[in-house]
Amino acid sequence: MDIVAGLDAAQSAERALEHALRPESSLKEEKALQRAEAVRAAAMGLNDAGCASAAGIPERMIKSWRAEDPVFDTAVSAARALAVEHNVTPDVATNPAALRVALNAILSGTPFVSVGYLVGVKRDSFYRLRRNNPKLDALFGAALNYRRRNMSASYRRKTKLKGYRLVRLESESSPDGPLG
Repeated sequence: MDIVAGLDAAQSAERALEHALRPESSLKEEKALQRAEAVRAAAMGLNDAGCASAAGIPERMIKSWRAEDPVFDTAVSAARALAVEHNVTPDVATNPAALRVALNAILSGTPFVSVGYLVGVKRDSFYRLRRNNPKLDALFGAALNYRRRNMSASYRRKTKLKGYRLVRLESESSPDGPLG
């Protein structure tokens, strides 16, 4: 769908813009941008996992920042309080920010079974939501297909290597064996 391609193009454009403005951004600047994205996601009612996904970092990093940085923790708490005060819920069916986080997570390779957790929905409820809402089903399906089509060749090779590999072992007494 055009929406999914547009999301991916927007991410690519944002990365290109960042690189053009700051070809060698510092770690401090990068963390500041990630923190801002996390606070923005919290203002849309997302949990720590959703905030981490929106910021493009692991959830444990958000938890670590909240524990180590009282100002950041206060900002996230205030943003969540704002969301609660204005009845903003992280419902992917009604909240475009939550839907964007879910679609971006799919595009970045997060397994579909884990995407619901990012937006605060239990797995069964998330699958039920997809089944009962044809528009969401189409968007999620388009995101999954887009990701499959656009994954790198090295990623495809890596995913194909998962699983079992059958090998034949030669006996030690065989003349063609490694010891024979």
